[in-house]
Amino acid sequence: MDVQSKAPPIRHMSHGVAALAIALLFSGCTPPPTGIEVEPTDGAVPWTGLEANDAEDEFHFVIVSDRTGGARPGVFASAVPKINLLEPAFVVSVGDLIEGYTEDQAQLDYEWDEFESFIEQLEVPFFYAAGNHDMSNATMAETWQARFGPSYYRFVYKDVLFVVLNSELFSMVSKPDEPVPGPWTQAEQLAFVERTLAEVPDPRWTIVIVHQPLWDYPEVRGDWPQVDAMLKGRDYTVFAGHFHHYVKIVRQDNNYITLSTTGGGSDLRGGIYGQFDHVALVTMKANGPRIANLEIDGIHDEDVVTEDVRDTMRWLVNAIQSEPVLGDGETFSEGEVAFRVTNGGGEDLTVAFQVDAGPDLDYQGSAGTVAIPSGETRRLAFDLTARAEVPYHAIRPGQVFWSLSTHTGENPVAVDAVSALLPVAPLPIPVDDAPTVDGDLAEWPVLPYRVDRQGDIVSPATAASDVAYSFALREADGDLYVAVSIDDDSLFADESRGLLIQDSVMITVDSRPDPKRSANMRLYEATRRDLAEMAVGIVTLPAVVEESYYLRFLRGSRDAVTTATTTTESGYDVEFKVDGAFLDGHAGGRWDTVRLAIAAIDWDAGEDVNEIPWNSPGSDGVALHWQPNRFGDAPVAASGTFVRDSANR
Repeated sequence: MDVQSKAPPIRHMSHGVAALAIALLFSGCTPPPTGIEVEPTDGAVPWTGLEANDAEDEFHFVIVSDRTGGARPGVFASAVPKINLLEPAFVVSVGDLIEGYTEDQAQLDYEWDEFESFIEQLEVPFFYAAGNHDMSNATMAETWQARFGPSYYRFVYKDVLFVVLNSELFSMVSKPDEPVPGPWTQAEQLAFVERTLAEVPDPRWTIVIVHQPLWDYPEVRGDWPQVDAMLKGRDYTVFAGHFHHYVKIVRQDNNYITLSTTGGGSDLRGGIYGQFDHVALVTMKANGPRIANLEIDGIHDEDVVTEDVRDTMRWLVNAIQSEPVLGDGETFSEGEVAFRVTNGGGEDLTVAFQVDAGPDLDYQGSAGTVAIPSGETRRLAFDLTARAEVPYHAIRPGQVFWSLSTHTGENPVAVDAVSALLPVAPLPIPVDDAPTVDGDLAEWPVLPYRVDRQGDIVSPATAASDVAYSFALREADGDLYVAVSIDDDSLFADESRGLLIQDSVMITVDSRPDPKRSANMRLYEATRRDLAEMAVGIVTLPAVVEESYYLRFLRGSRDAVTTATTTTESGYDVEFKVDGAFLDGHAGGRWDTVRLAIAAIDWDAGEDVNEIPWNSPGSDGVALHWQPNRFGDAPVAASGTFVRDSANR
């Protein structure tokens, strides 16, 4: 490696590898073949090839971006051990390593000492580059020279030329028409570039590192066009930082890439905005660099989850349980919502909570913290009042935000959670004549329950203009009927699609006695334990029946459920019947109370439904729930409870 700079630390060959190399040299042995060796096999083989992707001239290195300019403490420091996990050949920076912008020598020394303490943790060489925060006046330039030597330099590795430039000699950020004062001049830097490109005329690639993306201002800054002209005709890639958002620009048929941040000031709005904390992992291939932008939060070592942490998380994620508290009457004016928090671990559990009562309710209490000893349970109740009396079925839920923290051995374990805050009461099931299950709702003059906003606090919101629905229940001769009228401006039905990735209605009816009926469970847990005891229907427009994973558990339910659909001018209608004998069987006698969960699943034609599951973050499909999803992450115990008309028991 040809380096015109302070020599970086060198990683030495291990004794074992050195001994093997010497033994091979003196024994006359040949190295093992470069291909993958397998036992000879006739016929078909369970692999696609045997040439490993490990060409001798390939290597990878990491580029770190701006740490400062509104540094967020701890981000860069946390990135260093994660970079070690990537095992790069070396690390290159694009500058802005300290906050700088001072002539106070003691302050500069403190900031550089701090930064170098981070770099000492790297297991590979690190190459510095100067940014405006590192070099904005003569004192800072002289400090750089004393610590690191030149502010522009070159090195070559495996026939790849690296040219590291000082953007502040082109144009200072604070004074765009002037170069930074100090030991170097811009003329000397340009001469260096010209000399370097002449002395290394034909590398397989050239990598240029410069802090400011001088080409990406409204007008190209300083002498950058001269550098462009000198680079023209060779294969190269330019990397910069400074703007704190990522973008790739193509100039002269080559890539000019501005990186985001590695701890510098950012709103962190995400990929589409180019605002994220990352490192660039660059692999030098025969045909040029291949770049993988790795977000810092996505790099973990082998201890990301140990057995102790896994076992702690198993009880911690279920530590908060909504407690069934049923009110009475048709409207809510005041009452309580309660939760039970259980410490299932061997250490104390600290629980912090904060309440947002939502648009319909008031909560006069304050945020709080509770310590729960190992093995104990605490009941936390929240007294609520209605801002105006509101029907139970129409209350818009509030939220409780939780932070739970404990320890397993020496490892802290903490999770954040949210619970829906919703008073509930049993609703009546009227008795009427049995309707014909044909999808025609003419026999249903009233559908009293209207759902035109998302009732589940952790599911994606949807607009009423896109999907909404009304529904009703009825008992006839011991059977239960449900009618749903869906308003949907763009119907999407396809028999080749799965049930949950096209327009459909999902209904579950649970007649089991308490505590099973009022309890909540996640869908994957319910699949194994509970769904087979519920009446479940997933009704699509063409009434598709699919042998899906979930429906494997519903054979008894499918025999007991009858459904029908019809299209309407505003969407489609669904009728759903559950045989009374099925409900009686799971109630342990004549069924008296059921718990209803209902959701309209909406997809629009043209959306790529194969990309992501319908209920994933960022999915275009939306499940519109009447109340918090019983099978979701923030359920409410006993929500959706209905009782048979007492006059007809």
